[in-house]
Amino acid sequence: MSVNINAMSAADAGDAFVRCCGSPAFGALMAAARPFQSHGAMVAASRRIWHNECAMAEWKLAFEAHPRIGDVSQLREKFATTAQWCEGEQAAALESSNDKVLHELSEWNKRYEEKFGHIFIICASGVPAHDILAALKERYPNSPYAENGLAAGEQQKITEIRLQKLDVAIKAETDDADASSRRVGALGAHLAGSNMAAPPPAPPPARSPITTHVLDTTRGRPAEFIPITLETVQLADGSKWSVTGVTDKDGRVGTLLPPDHVLQPGHYCITFDVDAYLRRTTGTAGFYPRVPIHFTVKPSQVREHYHVPLLLNPFGYGTYRGS
Repeated sequence: MSVNINAMSAADAGDAFVRCCGSPAFGALMAAARPFQSHGAMVAASRRIWHNECAMAEWKLAFEAHPRIGDVSQLREKFATTAQWCEGEQAAALESSNDKVLHELSEWNKRYEEKFGHIFIICASGVPAHDILAALKERYPNSPYAENGLAAGEQQKITEIRLQKLDVAIKAETDDADASSRRVGALGAHLAGSNMAAPPPAPPPARSPITTHVLDTTRGRPAEFIPITLETVQLADGSKWSVTGVTDKDGRVGTLLPPDHVLQPGHYCITFDVDAYLRRTTGTAGFYPRVPIHFTVKPSQVREHYHVPLLLNPFGYGTYRGS
């Protein structure tokens, strides 16, 4: 039976989204973001909310909502509400494993948890056990800051699979509404001849095409009042410019560029002046007074949104591409 997520109460919709992710804040924000006009719109909202609006503490809650890869007993005892989903997601791993691989997975899971403070997160759908083990070993040398970003990305992949499983009846509703609208439009055209008004133009984007946020991973809080400079390094059209901003109380800067700004292909750099912030919050200078992050916009991606976050601590930092 399909579930109409748009018609559910906020509490019920929130609970449904928490089942998909494990983060209470994610569930509440997704419920508040309704109505969704399509499944794609719901997925896009989930990416924005997960990467841009959920704090690291919520990431950790989502990670804790998963059983360890290969731990069938824990899956059935601790995660009864999502056990069927988890079993399906881990089916390839379980079917391709043997006692030796499961034992090695168990040992590496323990090492990983001791280092990073949470279980190893990977989108395991269709992935055999030996590949999961190889990925675990490959990611183990990462810094905690880089690994948190990778784990969050894997969590989002899992969430999107579960959103599909939720079988939201949005597409059918939208298709019916579109068909009805076309019928009404055709009738209006027939009655009014060719004098029908043209449809209004699509609204412009609501945010800067490049955004960022800074999370202080030592304090587990957003980092506010950090000056930021976004500048071009080498663009296809040869243009040069730079803009500045300052992180707000949520650690975010969302107004670096006008919402309708079209990016040019090329090389960009966003620099975070973190020295004053680290002195203010720790009482001493950090190892990196400034953090420059370089990234590339490809010709095929000029109309995409780029979220370039910074995970900061006094002696290191990490980054990833958000959404």
